[in-house]
Amino acid sequence: MKAKILVIAIALASLALIGCESMGSNTKKGLGIGGVLGAVAGGVVGHQSGHGVEGALIGGAVGAGAGGLIGSGMDDEAKAQTVPVASSSTASNQLTILKVVDMSREGTPDDVIIDEIQKTGSVFEMDEQTVQYLKDNKVSEKVIGYMMSTKK
Repeated sequence: MKAKILVIAIALASLALIGCESMGSNTKKGLGIGGVLGAVAGGVVGHQSGHGVEGALIGGAVGAGAGGLIGSGMDDEAKAQTVPVASSSTASNQLTILKVVDMSREGTPDDVIIDEIQKTGSVFEMDEQTVQYLKDNKVSEKVIGYMMSTKK
């Protein structure tokens, strides 16, 4: 009977820890799984020496700690892998030469076009053909000059 109460208490404590919002999902899983497995293992080992309850408590705490650390490391690794994705989404927002031509044709003021180029961090590879294409499509010298200054 005492062992059942202990297992239920440890399971409830593990579930409470799993609900913390500031932890990543792998940290929560690690805490829960590590806590339960540690409690079971500690209870079995402790029971053999006549201290099942103490063994389960110690095993649960150690298991939850180890599982939480491992899960936290996995969450940190997952965060590090998502950073390049955010950077590449910025690249997809960059203006294209065709978009600059469209903006000019629509009558967008030069300062607005230049501001949009700055906000998006757009960079243009400007050769003679590109410059001529922009001029033929009525893009102003001011905008063309700014586009040329963005060269890598």
